[in-house]
Amino acid sequence: MKGRKAELKVIAGGLDHVPDVPAHVPKEMIAEWIGVIEELTEREVMTEGMRGAVDAYIMAMHNARKAQAEIEKHGLLIPSGKDGILKQNPAVSMLGKANQTIMRLAVELGLTPAARSKPAFQKQKEEEDDLFSRLLS
Repeated sequence: MKGRKAELKVIAGGLDHVPDVPAHVPKEMIAEWIGVIEELTEREVMTEGMRGAVDAYIMAMHNARKAQAEIEKHGLLIPSGKDGILKQNPAVSMLGKANQTIMRLAVELGLTPAARSKPAFQKQKEEEDDLFSRLLS
C-alpha cells in the first residue's frame, strides 16, 4: 500500500550498553550483529524494542548470503525434472526477497546514509542551559 511515509520521532532513553548476542544469530553473522548494535547504541537511538528489527535484518543478510552462495554453486538456471528443461533457481527469488527485507529494515533502523541524516537517527544533543531557555520555563 502506497502512501506517505511515517514521520520519525526521536525516542528518548536509548540503550546505553551493547546487549548480548542472541543464541540464534549464526556464528558468521555475530560480527555484523555487533556492528549494527554498536552503531545504533553509539548514536543513542537503539532501544530494547528495536532488537527484533535488528535480528530480522541480520537474518535477512544471512539468508541473502546463503542464497547467493547457492546461485554461484548451481547457477541462475537449473535443470527441472526428467526432461532437463531449465527453470529459475529458487535461490534467485529467495535472494530478491532477502534483499528487499534488508533494504526496508536498513531504512527503518537508520542504517542507510539518507536515513542517518534524519534527526531521529542522530545522536541526542544535550539541551543547552542558557538564560533564554530558563526564562521560557
